[in-house]
Amino acid sequence: MITWPFDWTVYVGLVGLYFGHAWLARGSSDAQRNHAVYLLAGLVTIWVALETPIDTISDRYLDSVHMLQHVLLGFVAPPLMLLSVSPSMVARIVRIPGVRPLTEPVPAQVIAAAVMVAWHLPPLYDATLRSEELHVVEHVTFIGAGLALFWPVLEATSAQARWRMSAGARLVYLLLATLPQDGVALALIFSRVPFYELYTHAPRLIGGFTVVIDQTIAGAVLMIFGKVTMAVAALTIFFRWFGGEHRSDQGIESRLGVR
Repeated sequence: MITWPFDWTVYVGLVGLYFGHAWLARGSSDAQRNHAVYLLAGLVTIWVALETPIDTISDRYLDSVHMLQHVLLGFVAPPLMLLSVSPSMVARIVRIPGVRPLTEPVPAQVIAAAVMVAWHLPPLYDATLRSEELHVVEHVTFIGAGLALFWPVLEATSAQARWRMSAGARLVYLLLATLPQDGVALALIFSRVPFYELYTHAPRLIGGFTVVIDQTIAGAVLMIFGKVTMAVAALTIFFRWFGGEHRSDQGIESRLGVR
């Protein structure tokens, strides 16, 4: 039966994130109205992933919907929440012990890759479906890994990094970030053997929608939708880079008197 779940810990977490953001923003002269819009969009994304029938269907019926949930938590909500912080707020966050080292480009890539691969290994994946507590840990680590992954890419958050990447390096960084998810996705797409035990026994919501078809679609969801925010970030970086180079060339031509 498809139902709307209710998990009070999700609401506690969302409220905590909201007021934590407000506390960080206190006295920040560079906090803008659109920061609140991005924060709310990120929180709504988490709520949709965890407190709608997406959660029920993913836990009981369809691996493909479960993968959509992972994409929302790991690749959609985190960049939205990072866009909600201003440079002064970032300066306060990085004073927290351990935050700065974990958000440098190399550690961030390693953390994101480890979280992506580890939680999709059949023993751990099946364990999360049997244990609600472990499932909560999984969801929290997906959000945390997503924050780490996108931290070096965005202007406000990367401003505090010891290694600030150039535009070209950021594009390479995003390309490398797709490799772990593609590895998991390809394994799901091309395997003709079900990986996850629960879904082999789950009721079929759609006639003819076999467990292998479901698993193949799960891989496609991860491969395609998991890249959407990365593609948006990459295109933004590229066009800003291209626009900056174009303005630089115009400035040189103007100083040389070239018309």
